[in-house]
Amino acid sequence: MIGLPIVWAQASSGTNANALALLSLRRWYSSLTLSSPESVPSLFGLWAWLLGMATLLIVVMAFQGPKRALGQLFDFPGHFRLIAGALIRLRRSGRVVAVTIGMTVLAWTVSQIRTYHLAQGKDDLILLTKSRGLGELAVEQGILAGLTPLRDLVGLADNFPLLLLATIVLFRVSAERWSGPYVPLSLRRDRQVVWGELVWGGGALYLLYRLVSLASGTGDLPLGGLIMVEVIIIPVLMLLLDAGLLSWVLVELRNAGLGDTGNDALDTNEVVRMLPGAMLTCLAVLPARYLATAVLLATLDMPGSVTNSLVGRYVRWQLNWGLADLQGAALVVAGVAGVVAWTRGTVGGTVRGYPRLLAAEGGHLAALLTLAGLAAGTLSALAYMIVLSLPAQTWVLAAADGYAHYATLPVGLVTLAGLVELGERSLPMATLASASEAGSDPTSA
Repeated sequence: MIGLPIVWAQASSGTNANALALLSLRRWYSSLTLSSPESVPSLFGLWAWLLGMATLLIVVMAFQGPKRALGQLFDFPGHFRLIAGALIRLRRSGRVVAVTIGMTVLAWTVSQIRTYHLAQGKDDLILLTKSRGLGELAVEQGILAGLTPLRDLVGLADNFPLLLLATIVLFRVSAERWSGPYVPLSLRRDRQVVWGELVWGGGALYLLYRLVSLASGTGDLPLGGLIMVEVIIIPVLMLLLDAGLLSWVLVELRNAGLGDTGNDALDTNEVVRMLPGAMLTCLAVLPARYLATAVLLATLDMPGSVTNSLVGRYVRWQLNWGLADLQGAALVVAGVAGVVAWTRGTVGGTVRGYPRLLAAEGGHLAALLTLAGLAAGTLSALAYMIVLSLPAQTWVLAAADGYAHYATLPVGLVTLAGLVELGERSLPMATLASASEAGSDPTSA
């Protein structure tokens, strides 16, 4: 296990504070579980969530006007119709539901087998509960889970069995293309086919990197301190692979609106074509994942002289409550996930589509994200309350985190399907020009 970055450790006071800060970062990096870095219970996550949702509502009012925004926000029959439409999409997307849930169970089982007997798990649990009661810890974890209702779908690259499967599938597609007649890149109909090679190559490299990290004893934190290039390469790889898997989920949910996709063959071209927009979506929805990784890797090579500098203060904030701050701010743009599914995967199309979504369905968007946060938080809190009531063992904390993710994964699927539904509703409607308009148009001939 590596220690705290020097700019962080030297500025902290108290062994317990240091250990909790490191535990918080380890849980975020290993399982996308936000955790308080403080030694006493805190409602900081609640204020971050409320501020993020309030900011989103203000933005929606700016696009829709207060009357229409509040009308959609309290349109309870409309919310039921939206959730019903999302559930229909999920029912028609049986493949994506089965694969994501099945691979999540498999990944968690393998992880538990690896760490089941490690004493560190029990030490972490004792550290967390030293100054927190069971109810306080469950509520705190539930609030922080509400900040990241889409964490299980935007961070799918941490699901190693699923990432391995995607890498193999895309490599096979590329191999079949290589075995065919050679077509120069300039003559190919789809020049973005190179994204497929980038994903399977990046997937193989990232899997190797994580295996080396585990073998080197760095624990749950990323392996760094090499030649500084990992500060850029590793976060970019994570972003690329997260986007590749999210693109697959979005394509399945989008196509579900056209009929049952459960028996359709997977079109990898559609998936990789959406990658640029999906990368922007991942960065917008889960910014703390990539920024925290880059900052942590950078600090491993920082000299101790920056401890009390502006850089040192930024690092301490970013690797502490800065994670929750970023995720609270990300709620304002989380709806972009519903836009990218209806674009050609370009960054420009995604950026232009989000204001259109805010103007057309902003109130419903705010309500959907509010319900998603409440559902994710409540179910996570219940999972922690039940599992952490067991006697302290080496596996209990990891099990609590795992069951909390089991609870939020369905919430994330319904939320993402709802966002796709809103994205479809916000598409511009084509209208036919009348005969008089066509006759007066000088360009018609």
